[in-house]
Amino acid sequence: MTARRVRYERMIWALRLTTRITFAAALAGTLLPGHGGRTASAVAVGLVIAAPLVRVAWLAYRWGRWGDRRFASVAGALLLVVGTGTAIALLTR
Repeated sequence: MTARRVRYERMIWALRLTTRITFAAALAGTLLPGHGGRTASAVAVGLVIAAPLVRVAWLAYRWGRWGDRRFASVAGALLLVVGTGTAIALLTR
């Protein structure tokens, strides 16, 4: 096992788990009728949107903790842009 794989083992595990849960929710959304199907579909879409953002936040934290301020600030700026866009979309709908 490589050093990089050991370093990111928890992130790899979390992304694999998220992928499986998203697939199960999407499958349930496809197969279930009515409110249950719509709820499962919304969960799947929410996970597809949230997973990369959580990964960027996780990396920003790690980079900040390790002293790599440049990467941490770029990750923070990306999260700020996404958060601002979300707020504007919610306030103007």
